[in-house]
Amino acid sequence: MTTITKDQKKVIDSVLSIFETGRVPTPASYSTCAILTDGAGISYGKHQATDRAGSLDKIVDLYIQQGGKHGEELKQFVPKLASNETAKVDPRNPPSWARYLMGVLKEAGKDTVMQEAQDAIFDSGYWIPAVGLASNIGLKTALGHLVIYDSCIHSGPGGVAVIRARFPEASPANGGDEKTWVKAYISARRIWLAGNANPLVQKTVYRMDALMEIVKTDNWDLKTPLVVRGVKIA
Repeated sequence: MTTITKDQKKVIDSVLSIFETGRVPTPASYSTCAILTDGAGISYGKHQATDRAGSLDKIVDLYIQQGGKHGEELKQFVPKLASNETAKVDPRNPPSWARYLMGVLKEAGKDTVMQEAQDAIFDSGYWIPAVGLASNIGLKTALGHLVIYDSCIHSGPGGVAVIRARFPEASPANGGDEKTWVKAYISARRIWLAGNANPLVQKTVYRMDALMEIVKTDNWDLKTPLVVRGVKIA
C-alpha cells in the first residue's frame, strides 16, 4: 500500500503537469488539445495523452463505454485512433476530420465523465505501476514516488529498469539509503536523456534538473508552496 497522501498525489500530478504543459492543472486542462510536431499525433487533456502512445485511444474507449455525452460523435474516430492516423497528418495543416475530432475532444473535456476517464487511464497505466515499482525499490517518500512516476509517464513503466541498471547504489529494499539512491537515479537518468539519439528527448533534461532542485531543498515530503520551473504549486 502506498504511503502517499491525497495531497501529495495532487502535488505530484502538478509537477508532472508543469513538466508537460508549463502550468499546474485546472479543470480547463482536461480540454487541451493539439497535434504535436514530434510525430505523436493528437496530445490531449490534463495528462497530455497521445494518439501514438495509445493512451488517447484508451481514454476515448473508456469515455464511450461510460456513456459520455460526446461518445456517439467520437465512435466514428475510433478506427483512426487505432491506426494512429493523427500521427500521420501535417500538424501545421491538419485535414478537416482531424480538426473536427479535436473540436469534439475539447468539448468532451468539459464533461466530468471525460475528466474521470482521463484520470482513470493514467492511474491504471502509470500511477499504479509507479507505486508498485517504488514499493519494490523500497521508496517511502513523496519525492521518491514523483521521480519514479515521472519516468513512467515519460518513458513508460519499463523505463525505470533501464535507469536502475545504470548506477551501483543499493536500493532501500536492499539496505541502501533512499535519498542517496534517488539522487543517483536522477543523475543517471539525466545522463541517459542527454545522450539519447532523439534530439527532442535530449531537451527534456530539464525534468531531472527540476527534480534535483527539489532534492537540494530537502523537500522529500513535497510540502507546498513549491516552485517548479518558475511555477508555484500552492
